[in-house]
Amino acid sequence: MRVELLEPDAARWHETVASMRHDFYHLPSYVRLSATYDGGEPRAVYAEDGACRLLLPVIVRRVGGGMLDAASPYGYPGPLLSGPRSFVRSAWDATRERLRAEGLVSLFIRLHPLLNADRPEGVGVIVEHGETVSVDLTLPTEELWRQTMSGHRNEINRALRAGHRAYIDEGWEHLSTFGRLYRATMERLGAAGYYFFPDRYFEQLRDALGDRLRLAVVDIGGTIAAAGLFAETAAIVQYHLSGSDEAFTHDSPIKLLLQFVRGWAKERKNLWMHLGGGVGGKQDSLFRFKAGFSHSRHPFR
Repeated sequence: MRVELLEPDAARWHETVASMRHDFYHLPSYVRLSATYDGGEPRAVYAEDGACRLLLPVIVRRVGGGMLDAASPYGYPGPLLSGPRSFVRSAWDATRERLRAEGLVSLFIRLHPLLNADRPEGVGVIVEHGETVSVDLTLPTEELWRQTMSGHRNEINRALRAGHRAYIDEGWEHLSTFGRLYRATMERLGAAGYYFFPDRYFEQLRDALGDRLRLAVVDIGGTIAAAGLFAETAAIVQYHLSGSDEAFTHDSPIKLLLQFVRGWAKERKNLWMHLGGGVGGKQDSLFRFKAGFSHSRHPFR
């Protein structure tokens, strides 16, 4: 068993991600960007035994007293795994020993609800942190609409009759507007300071993800009423960040936004659209809003 800590420029990191079903959270460019905001160094734990592999993106941080820890970058960047259960257990054991030898005292991992569906055994403390919602894009369009909550359907139909328009902003003309709407939404929700990303972050995210990242917007009477960032990677579309104008609350523009992106994602032959969960993993109003678009649920650990 060989275990390494790879840097973002390592060919093995790029090659491994390209050869396995992954999400944008696993990309070296995304981990590098996240590390600049989390105050650490971007790395990937890589374990290999023959044709079996494990790759786990982490951010290594100094925590005082000459000690280090590692944590997942923001989002759902759980391990990419290729191999039988016996390899996975051995790889985790070898990873623990390698990180300990590097001076790390703890490792915090956010698992991917879709890619890490199986509950890991014998690997530290597993926290069941609620459920997330996804849309199975292989279902017929009629079934997706049937799974949509009746209240959502009514408001989407009302928005369409009123001429509200959702579309992909191919020229990124409204990125600064998105930033303003996003931060205003975080303020209304009372979010922690970490989540108030500056416009520079969104520009850097676009550079890091390239064509994988899309900006979708809702136009109501010539005003951008809602906008969201969606990442399309290996047939998975992630609902990453969004915001809306409080002046248009009664129009429910986020519902039209998600309805549009769901159709866009399906047309592009993606398999899943992942909406995420509630605040802190709770089945709160945010979770119920997302659950109104699909019956599919996944554990977040």
